[in-house]
Amino acid sequence: MKFKEWFKKRVSLVSSLSTQLQDDYDAEMLHQYRINLRKLHSFSEVYAKQIDEKSSKEFSKLIKKILKPTALLRDLDLFLIEIDAIECSQQTKEQLYIDFNSKREQAFQSFMDRLQSSEYKQKLKKLRLIAEDSDFISYEVKSIDKYKIIKNKEKDIYNEYKRVNSDTSFKELHKLRKEFKKFRYGVDIYRKCFNESSDDLSDIADLKELQDRFGSIQDCYVRLEFIRSIEDKLSKEQGVKLKDLFELKLQSAKQELFLHRDKELR
Repeated sequence: MKFKEWFKKRVSLVSSLSTQLQDDYDAEMLHQYRINLRKLHSFSEVYAKQIDEKSSKEFSKLIKKILKPTALLRDLDLFLIEIDAIECSQQTKEQLYIDFNSKREQAFQSFMDRLQSSEYKQKLKKLRLIAEDSDFISYEVKSIDKYKIIKNKEKDIYNEYKRVNSDTSFKELHKLRKEFKKFRYGVDIYRKCFNESSDDLSDIADLKELQDRFGSIQDCYVRLEFIRSIEDKLSKEQGVKLKDLFELKLQSAKQELFLHRDKELR
């Protein structure tokens, strides 16, 4: 698939999904909306930045503004699905469902209001116009060595990964997680759009498993913050048990990441 086709297809999907979300919201649909936006953002950060840093910065900023209103709703959708599997009493589960269903309804209405606002629609329109702008889409061009870019990105990101340890803050882990996500999508773009030579990136490790490890840490941290946000509505015993549970899960997820890193970089 040529890059122009890939780029226009991603933008078209974003535009179509934004309309569908207004008409018939679905959690999986929101997930696909976010994935396509993140792929566009990754193209900008991995490749376009090497050609026109100013335009890339503006494009990345636009994508992040379109993405931002989706984050809380996505997290709450997932958490509500997971409540039944939490290791706590049925009474606590019912309390969690009541509190977070209320938060989810507020987040849903906020997202719908944003989606239907003229400001948000203007951002989506700007994205569609960029897809029709041959100057921006010409980032497909021959002026950059795409293979070298992705291999350099791999080297840099794995050097950062090597430095991860038990003292690494969540903020740093979250930043590295986002960098790996951009890298993973960058590899995917290369394979779909730029692989015109014999170089096939077959030596790059399985990024899906690694992304899942980082994702587990992110999920546990978000869940812990959710519990802290409603502590005043829980009994002291309920609050302590839930915080201990997610803190333990968070530490376990971090240890799993370290084991995966040591195995992969051995």
